[in-house]
Amino acid sequence: MPPVHVGEWSGGEKRRHKRVSLHIPVECRSGRVTLEGLAENISTSGMLIRTATPLPEDEEITLRFTLPGSSDRIECRARVAHSVPDAFMGVEFVDLPEDLLERIEEYAATAATALQARIKK
Repeated sequence: MPPVHVGEWSGGEKRRHKRVSLHIPVECRSGRVTLEGLAENISTSGMLIRTATPLPEDEEITLRFTLPGSSDRIECRARVAHSVPDAFMGVEFVDLPEDLLERIEEYAATAATALQARIKK
């Protein structure tokens, strides 16, 4: 899969929520199609998933993943917001339950704090 670097995607910046780095496997299901990807970042509104076979925009999918430091597997619904062939797809969470929202918020806050501590060293 060819690398895509920051600034190479021509889409406009529309994020309302801060994203933090996340490098974990994620399973994406749509009907009978299942693909594996690597989640690169996450926020309370969605995530960026690197995959050679991104699903089409507006596709409703189910995601399965485990946040670092947790043993609980998360399963949630999402919509493909944008897709770049042979590279990645950005997904937006759909009807995220409050408990999952809180877990993602907690992870994002912890990851951001850890990053700031490393930068200050």
